[in-house]
Amino acid sequence: MNDSLKLLEFDEVKKLYTKYCFSEGGKEKIMGLQPGEDPWDELILIEDTLKALRFFEFPIYYDYDIKPLLDKVTSGQILEPRELLRIKDFINGCNAFKEIGRKLDASRLKMKLLELKNLPYILNEISRIVSEDGEIKNNASRKLREIREEKRRVTSELKRLSERVKDKYRQFLQDEIIVFRDGRYLLAVKSSYRPKVKGIVHYSSSTGMTLYIEPEELIPFNDRKRILDEEERREINRILREVTTKILYKIDTFKENFSIISHIDSLYARAMYVLKENANVIHPVKSGEIELIEARHPLIPDDRVIPINVKIGRDKSGLVITGPNMGGKTVTLKTIGLFTALVMAGFPIKADQNSTISIFRKILVDIGEEQNIQLSLSTFSSHIKRISKILQEADEDSLVLIDELGTGTDPIEGSALALAIVEELIKKGCKFVVTTHMTPLKLFAIERREIESASVEFDPQTLKPTYHVLMGVPGASHAFEIASSLGISDEIIERARYHLSGGSVEVESIIRKLQEEVRSLKIEKKKVEEEKEKLERERERYEREYKKLKNSKIEEIDKQLKDLTSQVDDVMKKLESAIHVLKKKNVNDLKKVVKELYDEKKKLKKLDIPGTSVRIKEGDYVRLKGGTSIGKVVSDKGETVFVDFGTMKMELPKTSLEIAKAPEPKMKLTYIETPKNVLEKPEIDIRGLTVEQAEPLVINFIDKLILSDFEKGYIIHGKGTGRLAAGVWQILRRDPRVRNYRFGTPGEGGTGVTVVEV
Repeated sequence: MNDSLKLLEFDEVKKLYTKYCFSEGGKEKIMGLQPGEDPWDELILIEDTLKALRFFEFPIYYDYDIKPLLDKVTSGQILEPRELLRIKDFINGCNAFKEIGRKLDASRLKMKLLELKNLPYILNEISRIVSEDGEIKNNASRKLREIREEKRRVTSELKRLSERVKDKYRQFLQDEIIVFRDGRYLLAVKSSYRPKVKGIVHYSSSTGMTLYIEPEELIPFNDRKRILDEEERREINRILREVTTKILYKIDTFKENFSIISHIDSLYARAMYVLKENANVIHPVKSGEIELIEARHPLIPDDRVIPINVKIGRDKSGLVITGPNMGGKTVTLKTIGLFTALVMAGFPIKADQNSTISIFRKILVDIGEEQNIQLSLSTFSSHIKRISKILQEADEDSLVLIDELGTGTDPIEGSALALAIVEELIKKGCKFVVTTHMTPLKLFAIERREIESASVEFDPQTLKPTYHVLMGVPGASHAFEIASSLGISDEIIERARYHLSGGSVEVESIIRKLQEEVRSLKIEKKKVEEEKEKLERERERYEREYKKLKNSKIEEIDKQLKDLTSQVDDVMKKLESAIHVLKKKNVNDLKKVVKELYDEKKKLKKLDIPGTSVRIKEGDYVRLKGGTSIGKVVSDKGETVFVDFGTMKMELPKTSLEIAKAPEPKMKLTYIETPKNVLEKPEIDIRGLTVEQAEPLVINFIDKLILSDFEKGYIIHGKGTGRLAAGVWQILRRDPRVRNYRFGTPGEGGTGVTVVEV
């Protein structure tokens, strides 16, 4: 597919992904990716990388470009100290990536990162012999340490002796400095005093006025230092050769790690392309279906690109795109082919995530007007030669893209040839997309059910293309309108219309009318969609407000119930007082208490607690609110019912009762005493339980909360219908040990959690 990919500018587009690479190896990996029939592994790895990037910062700041160094080692050359530091940096980078792999959840990326091999011995060796500033350390070997210690002693003695010699010959010197050249200490002596200074002349100035002499007193020390310098150099080379050899022994591991890092870099670059370019990972199908939604050609700048929406159903053989020149037909054709190739090569594309791309074994393309001068081929001839090759190679697993089919020759013969080529493509069973101006081919596409028709939109008011693709609508060429806008006189345009055959005029007129209708529908559709979005936003707002009101209503009811409970407690205290008075038989006190109880009764009657009415009927099992005894309703009197509690029958108001489960048969219970453990964490999860099942757990939780150091606990009951939450609040309302309770804040779990303080 190389020729076809070149026409689709496949390599140029791949370069756009490489700008997010952190290594040359990653760039080479991306540029080497080609369309294949199994890109799913790569696409899944990109998705894994995107997930990893949400939690981890990839160690992209290490030096991973060590391929030239590995080639140097393989060729037998010795690595320099700073090159060893680069090898060390590479190993550290691999270790950092592997550490991320250990922390990731199970995924293909995790497996890929864990394939990186550890090289601790090489890492330690380099750290042992090379300092951070790229120098060989004194302790790299015992011999090197001894050489450098001796060298320091000789150098120190040489400096002291040089100062004494300089003082000795001071009157003969041109400059009172000690010159150090080629590893030897020299004096700058006036040439006229040469005989006064015994030694070896090494250099002279350009004027000949100054001679640089090595005094004979310094020669043995300079010689010794020179020998030590050479010994040091040989020992350093031995050390470097030794560690380079160790790297050579592990060269296969280095190359494997380099390959893995390059692959990871390519995944990172493609993931960053998704994040930075608003692209998506599309998993291809094998059905032959193609649907691009909001597809943007990557080589067109974002401020100029017009998103493309185009579809070829699985039941369609191909698509015929028509419309005016410079309207976007070729861009649409290229985008279809390019995005198919990119997805098949494992790349994300700049299209909506709901787009569909199919896998093809071949992508065969004829785009562009080329003249082959060497072969003396015209534009038409070069097209036909390429189309001939396409027809020979096309099969059921091929995607064929042909631009401006039928042009370059006589329109009548070109149309006939175009129709025959399209029929042959249908016969071969391939999926195809062709662009054309030929009216017969437009009509052919409308008539054949297996062909989809589309056009690029043209604005008749501005006389310019909009670059939008209209599916299901053929396009007019708008040659006259375009010619007029480019300066052709109206007289010439009218004459052209006169020469146009009646059938062609009618066809073009019908197509224009159809396009205008579609354009109007498109505008209306946009308005409807905008209105739909507006209504959806309103619906979401209403739901939020309703939820807010619902929660506030629950809290309001609970407050009323708490007030009622408090009042009932007061009544109970007054009853106890009344009983006490009766025992003393103090009539005046009794009258006073009775009056107070009567007043409380009137207050209680006036209380209106919403949402507390219960439908109770004959046969139901009930209990008093807050009570434990369960009875059966034997008679329904309307506002009141007769309840049989076994030991007694009572007539009670329905509002004082609540539905209960039927009592289970009495059985021997075994009680297991549990130690009073202090809570490890102040929360209990009762989701999925009924209020009856949850009550002992909540009470036990309050007990433990009191015994623990926690002053606040969290009862997780979930949101659901709110029945369990209401039951929990009723339990807490009755418990005198509870100081306060409320729904959780959004950070604590919202209305799915009750926060209790004891």
